[in-house]
Amino acid sequence: MDVKIKSEDCNFKMRVAGCVVKDGKILGVQMCNNGFYCLPGGHVELGESSKDAAVREMKEELELDCKVINLICLLENFFNGKERKVHEVCYIYLMEPVEDIETKDYTRVENDKGVLKNLEFKWIDLNDIGELDFRPNIIKDKLKNKDWTFEHIIYKEN
Repeated sequence: MDVKIKSEDCNFKMRVAGCVVKDGKILGVQMCNNGFYCLPGGHVELGESSKDAAVREMKEELELDCKVINLICLLENFFNGKERKVHEVCYIYLMEPVEDIETKDYTRVENDKGVLKNLEFKWIDLNDIGELDFRPNIIKDKLKNKDWTFEHIIYKEN
């Protein structure tokens, strides 16, 4: 069971994201043609550590075994969702594939607990990340600067 709570006016979710970098590019994903890119990842499950969730989510989304290098960001993100406000806690890990991978863009369909999701993976040049709709926007500079040190960020969208 995913760690998430829905109320009348706000949704809460705990998620993880994996930051995979190779040859000056970062792997981003666009989900279900939503029009923006983000780091691959997903919900933490009840009773699961964020680190274990990151490894599991990378396997599910990328079909790739990855190992955690270090936690680079704990993001407390408050933003306006489609139907209500969202309070998200996201652990962002720098991760490394166990096997060598190519930096080629690709698309795949993930079966996420019975829901089929179209995932478009793109290797984004870190120098170009500022020009894309990449969310959460607050971490773009951290990624562009290859800042792999830990940072706690609290971000409230206007």
